[in-house]
Amino acid sequence: MPTDVTLPQWGMGMNDGLVVKWLKQEGDQVEQGDALVEIETAKINSEVEAPAGGTLARIVVPEGAMVDIGTRLAVILAPGEEPADLPEPMQAAGQPGATPAAVTPAAPDRSSQQKRQVTPVARRVAKELGVDVGQLDGTGPGGRITEADVRAAAAGGAPSVGSAAAPPVVPVREVIRLTGIRATISRRMTESWRAPKVTLNTHADVTETVAFLKKLVAEWRTHRIRPQYQDVVLAATARALTQHPKANAYLVGDELHVLDRVNLGVAFAVPDGLLVPVIRDADKKPVLEMAQAVRDIAIRVKSNELTVDELSGATFTVTNMGGYGVEQFDPLLDPPQIGILGLGLVEERPAVVNGEIVIRSIGHLSLTFDHRAWDGAPAGEFLQTLTGLLRDSTWMTS
Repeated sequence: MPTDVTLPQWGMGMNDGLVVKWLKQEGDQVEQGDALVEIETAKINSEVEAPAGGTLARIVVPEGAMVDIGTRLAVILAPGEEPADLPEPMQAAGQPGATPAAVTPAAPDRSSQQKRQVTPVARRVAKELGVDVGQLDGTGPGGRITEADVRAAAAGGAPSVGSAAAPPVVPVREVIRLTGIRATISRRMTESWRAPKVTLNTHADVTETVAFLKKLVAEWRTHRIRPQYQDVVLAATARALTQHPKANAYLVGDELHVLDRVNLGVAFAVPDGLLVPVIRDADKKPVLEMAQAVRDIAIRVKSNELTVDELSGATFTVTNMGGYGVEQFDPLLDPPQIGILGLGLVEERPAVVNGEIVIRSIGHLSLTFDHRAWDGAPAGEFLQTLTGLLRDSTWMTS
């Protein structure tokens, strides 16, 4: 029987993808595993491979269309199969009779072609909240109705079909639809904001750490790496997570899944938003090896060479705003993770040591956690462990 080629989900935060380029054409013979189409997601570009060998009989989704995960992209016929009842191709955006580039279900309901496009999550939430999606205008790609549209309607904030928006008071220079990375960030931050989260702010005397890093400059020169404060914090965070394993966990429904590997997500700013590649088994890496991993990731971020695997599987995240002069901030969780550490500015400040006022290097830390899974006292203990590691440099040589 015909084999559907569908858009897979590469990573927990992926909701849709843009069809960039078909690498095979209708009528081409393909083998299982052949790259068929290039897809751009919010975080990376990747290729969908042929799930079976045969003839690429129908390309359903054209280049330039944005579609949800699970969408049927194409159909492959096995040798000897006849092209019967193949689905109609989606029209490219801008062509007469074009289908909105949003959702083409793998099993289309032809009787619902006049209905508005609704994401699966939005349809489920609408059912839970009693919202009639037929009365909504969608704000997603191609006008599709998203979860945010449904929740806004339930709160009384969504316009009905055909309602006119009030003209802006100030002339609009440009309207930019959130797509790709920005759209995913929007969705993920909305999910994060709904969680009952708490942020604890503290500081650590990192004078010894700063001195230790200065001593490492000559030693690491052979590795062509300049020691950075973030390298030490990442290594210290991984160690602290092994001592506080319930911080290294996912909240899945009403269950706390304590994880047996420490995989640190490290936030990197990119032109269109934020990427969070993962350093796996971070608790097993000494400071130098951690630094090497961070530098390798930075190179791959700049060259846009990160893979799907490198952007998934983080168990705890660290984000750094110290380079922007920020002392403290409220980093947003990346569900289902229950914790994220924000690094603030390291600065010299007067402090009282042994009854005397001296200048010390002070590092600022912000820990945001999901209060459903973690309480203030154990979160505070985690910070105490972390600040203790940052005050004492003796462990850093191991």
